Amino acid sequence: MIRYLIAALAACLVLIYGGWSHIQGQAKDMAVAKDRITTLERAAESRKNTQRLLAQLDTEHTKALTDAQTNINQLRAAVATGARRLSVKATCPAVRTAATATSLDDAEARAELDPAAAERIVAIPADGDEAIVALTGLQEYINTVCLGGTNQKGQ
Repeated sequence: MIRYLIAALAACLVLIYGGWSHIQGQAKDMAVAKDRITTLERAAESRKNTQRLLAQLDTEHTKALTDAQTNINQLRAAVATGARRLSVKATCPAVRTAATATSLDDAEARAELDPAAAERIVAIPADGDEAIVALTGLQEYINTVCLGGTNQKGQ
């Protein structure tokens, strides 16, 4: 009878050890799962921050581009209406007369540009302004997203 009791006790110990090992394995799996969840939460937070930064960059550069386009459009309109005129320094020896006592030797002769030509000239810096704004936006995108930096203006 004691043999059976010892055998039953041994069987119980084996079952308890097996259950305990199984519980320990589940605890390890649980710890791994918690670590994975923490990692995923950090990645999600990082992604949200990146998206927020991208939205901020987009807003800043869209505003800068809109402001540049507004300024250029105002300049074009002023040139088109004649409120502003473009001129260039010019020398025309055939038209010049002999210098008189009342004229200044260092006075510049200016030639006014045709309004259509002036409008085309105004478009040149407009294209440059748009290109600079676009390039600045791309550089900040690369620094923020691709390189993982948080370089903001003024930092």
